[in-house]
Amino acid sequence: MIMKAKFPVYCIESYPDHSKNKGDFYMAKLEDLVNDFKGIDQSHSHSFYMVMYVRQGSGTHTIDFKTYEVNSNQLYFLTPGQVHNWDLSADTEGFTLFFEANYFSSLYAHRLFDYPFYHTNQHKPLIQLENEINIFDTFFVDAFHEFTTQKPNRSEVFLAQLFIILENASRHYGDQRSPELMGQYHKIRQFEELVNRHFIEKKEIKDYAEMMNISPNYLNSLCKIFLNKTASQLLQERLLIESQRLLTHTELSIKEIVFQLGFNDTSYFTRFFKKITSRTPLEFRKIQNS
Repeated sequence: MIMKAKFPVYCIESYPDHSKNKGDFYMAKLEDLVNDFKGIDQSHSHSFYMVMYVRQGSGTHTIDFKTYEVNSNQLYFLTPGQVHNWDLSADTEGFTLFFEANYFSSLYAHRLFDYPFYHTNQHKPLIQLENEINIFDTFFVDAFHEFTTQKPNRSEVFLAQLFIILENASRHYGDQRSPELMGQYHKIRQFEELVNRHFIEKKEIKDYAEMMNISPNYLNSLCKIFLNKTASQLLQERLLIESQRLLTHTELSIKEIVFQLGFNDTSYFTRFFKKITSRTPLEFRKIQNS
């Protein structure tokens, strides 16, 4: 089935290139990107990870149906597949930085999965900077200089600068878990990554537990400890987000969406959707498109 999407899905190669050497990472001034890339403020999705630094400005930034007030000195984080759009004031300045997961993980292994701001379904993808404003400004300026110049070992140096940005963002985010708990928390991130890849064809928690080499009860226990939710609730939330994306950003019929998401029948999908949102899929679509 061909999905008639209303929004584009961009890869790194889609963006205007001022570096003369684009690969697994990309960076641009936010104000230049807005001017150079027509329609970038409209709803779209990415195939990569993103961190956006708003040095100054105002407006709104909507990420998967949640709208945030844009202010000066903010960091935003997006994972592959999330749909977002923004309405920024004319004086907005900052930087956008994109990178592929494999690029980051080539040196820092599974560290990407530990960052709470990339734990997309459970944590706020936003940091309001205060005391560390000048530090992050320097980090992004230095990274942009490295991206736009052709110096030896450019890829390695840029990766190190990206690591510094994310590590300092993690400190600022205020995650106080002990090292012992972080080892267990990584399993939650692993579970989320598996859900993101397999939620359509695998709707049983035992399937994910098997892929993680743990028992379903242990996986459920971890979810309750760290997130106060069951593993089934997390899987349902991922299905709900995808349902909302398809209802809002495509012209697929309800029957086609049911097929796309691997539900058995339309009535079951409608009950699932209404139980969580208190609205039928058609009611939700009508509100979003009004």
